[in-house]
Amino acid sequence: MCDQTSIYIHIPFCVKKCVYCDFYSKTDLSLIPGYINALQKEIEKRSGLKDAIDTIYFGGGTPSLLSAKEVETLLQTIGDCFSVASDVEVTFEVNPGTVDLNYFRELKNVGINRLSIGVQSFDDDKLKFLNRIHTAGQARNAIDYAGKAGFDNISMDLIYGIPFETKTAWLKDLKTAVTLMPPHLSCYMLTIESGTPLHEQLKKGVIRPLGTSDMTVLFKQTSQFLGEAGYDHYEISNFSKGRQNRSKHNSKYWDMIPYYGFGAAAHSYDKKTRSWNYRSIDAYIKDICSGRLPVEDRETLTSRQTMIEMIMLRLRTLEGLDLKKFTTLFCVSFETRFKDILDHILESSFGSVKDGRFALTLEGRAHLDSIVEAFAEKIL
Repeated sequence: MCDQTSIYIHIPFCVKKCVYCDFYSKTDLSLIPGYINALQKEIEKRSGLKDAIDTIYFGGGTPSLLSAKEVETLLQTIGDCFSVASDVEVTFEVNPGTVDLNYFRELKNVGINRLSIGVQSFDDDKLKFLNRIHTAGQARNAIDYAGKAGFDNISMDLIYGIPFETKTAWLKDLKTAVTLMPPHLSCYMLTIESGTPLHEQLKKGVIRPLGTSDMTVLFKQTSQFLGEAGYDHYEISNFSKGRQNRSKHNSKYWDMIPYYGFGAAAHSYDKKTRSWNYRSIDAYIKDICSGRLPVEDRETLTSRQTMIEMIMLRLRTLEGLDLKKFTTLFCVSFETRFKDILDHILESSFGSVKDGRFALTLEGRAHLDSIVEAFAEKIL
């Protein structure tokens, strides 16, 4: 019997960089053909017909800068090198400023069956601040085109918590999103990452980020509004109209299921080790063309690392941590190992233990970082 596994393909190209993004990407689009060729070779070198691939995810960067023919080529290579499930979920990230109706139809024809549309906002001023290449109108058009092309499995990305964000402005974005009736929404809290243009603006005093309390208010507002609109808040940043519309691919990350990562800067995980490719298109292509795998480094995860990651990932989710599974994996009772922390969380109504699972309440998830930090300190 094959083990179910996922594939992530990183497409590190953008028309221009967004001010908040620290994912690896370049704006030299002339590199795309050579990169696609190198991707094919990496997939072939790491082929694994014993693995049943049931999710494939094209992320970036901006995958929608690829032609449908290039996407088809990569999917055909995967099909030749892996055992792909007949009901495989194939997600493709889209920037609204790079697509039209015909492109969506072509994507549908080559095998893409789920779209993740990077709307980020329906406010043009906010989009300009984020340095997005599309307008609010283009975002609405992209969603309309996707439906007309026959896509019904659509996710929409939104960002909240930019420096001048207000509850009213964010609620307006949420209301607009809901009227478009996507089956899935990802609502990401803005984080200012080191090395990004936004971080440089912060250091120069150009911007002042929202405070923690303001972010918490927006987080709770998001959960409450979307809950009333019929969405399940199944993960810290993700909402779906029922379990059937959850991201099958991303759920595997939170369940710590192995995955292959192909492309520059992509990570892979096999339950015991994590490896990552060079964060450089040139280095990536050079190694592939020399007959080598483009792995920059790898680490073997210790039991403590795995324990921290399981707690961190599972507490992000609505279902939380399976206590029996934890005991089986680490040969210790979670309730015994973390009694003091657990008692404090339960007394504060930040979490609950029910049906063999420990999960955080909405209030608890609003304090996720500090809760995970408390567990990590206890482990280390």
